[in-house]
Amino acid sequence: MARTDEIQDLLVCDLLRGLEFTWVDREGVELPYRELLCHDHDMTSTLSGFHGGEVVLKIFEEREDPNCYMREVLLKVGEKPVEYGVIRIFLENFPEELHSLIVAGKQPLGAILNESGLIYSSRPGGFLKIPGETFEPDFFPPTGGGFLFGRYNELIGEDQEILARIIEILPREKP
Repeated sequence: MARTDEIQDLLVCDLLRGLEFTWVDREGVELPYRELLCHDHDMTSTLSGFHGGEVVLKIFEEREDPNCYMREVLLKVGEKPVEYGVIRIFLENFPEELHSLIVAGKQPLGAILNESGLIYSSRPGGFLKIPGETFEPDFFPPTGGGFLFGRYNELIGEDQEILARIIEILPREKP
């Protein structure tokens, strides 16, 4: 399981600064969030299948330096928010032809990877349990006092290079 200090470089966005969470194992993640988070493939296709539609990307903030592209995003299916995340993408570990697609910000990274045929895997480093009253972005529905769940994840290329590090937080699903 990841340590909190391993994800500090992702907790830089205003919304995540000082985020209160507890690390939990997969059994500590409630259903249906366990099905959505506890796997070794991409979130884009997982969320698309669960919510029955195409996942679209909304970027709140982005930064780029020569080796890294970082963005704070909201993924939606239709008008429904399905994931909030912060992703650090290590561009130097991608084929050059994917760089412009990634930084264009038109598609989630998972969609780009799947369409490109690039071989990769997802390696969750830990699961987050977040008190709903401490993380209440206006784009998520109210939690009703419940918990939100998320994960710290790494996307790993065929050569075992880290393609991206991600914090992914899911909204509460209506019962």
